[in-house]
Amino acid sequence: MTRLSKPHDDRGAVFVEFLIAFMPVYVFFLCLVQLSLLFTVRLVTEHAAVNAARAAAVVIGDDPQRYGGEHMHEIIEGRGERYAAVRNAALLTLAPFVLNGTVLGVDVLFPPPDKPGADGRKGPLHFLPMGTHDVEKVRVRVEVDTACRIGFANRVTCPLLSLGSRPRVHVQLDLPTILVRAEAVYPYQGARYAY
Repeated sequence: MTRLSKPHDDRGAVFVEFLIAFMPVYVFFLCLVQLSLLFTVRLVTEHAAVNAARAAAVVIGDDPQRYGGEHMHEIIEGRGERYAAVRNAALLTLAPFVLNGTVLGVDVLFPPPDKPGADGRKGPLHFLPMGTHDVEKVRVRVEVDTACRIGFANRVTCPLLSLGSRPRVHVQLDLPTILVRAEAVYPYQGARYAY
């Protein structure tokens, strides 16, 4: 005896319903993972800025012999051994993200102490050691080029976080990137250290 099939076979309907429900939930989950990674980089970048500002407050007034004869109370943005020491403080903080490829580039800038968000200054920057009434401050901004690495979510999340402007695309990796910035201010004491 042969069994006649029903005119409306509903086998596989549950699987199709599962796929319809699963895909939006999966994309939402990937977007949450991408957002959490970007916010973690933001938090670590803020910590890197604090470490770089603290290092700058120490390094700028340190012994010239330790920094290739560079002048005391002076740092040259973008070059020099004092600048390298400050940048290394930021890089050490960001090292886990640099090693896993999330952070593609790190810049350290020295905006004017009284102007948050201003452009970095060029040339040799001079700082006065702390006096009895005045305290000069060192402002350091760390800019981190962050790759959006979570597949598919990077095409959704990164443009939303770029606030209307197109996120940059890293040419070699074909990944959208976001520039994460953080600043910190530290008093410059100009303390001398005995070795």
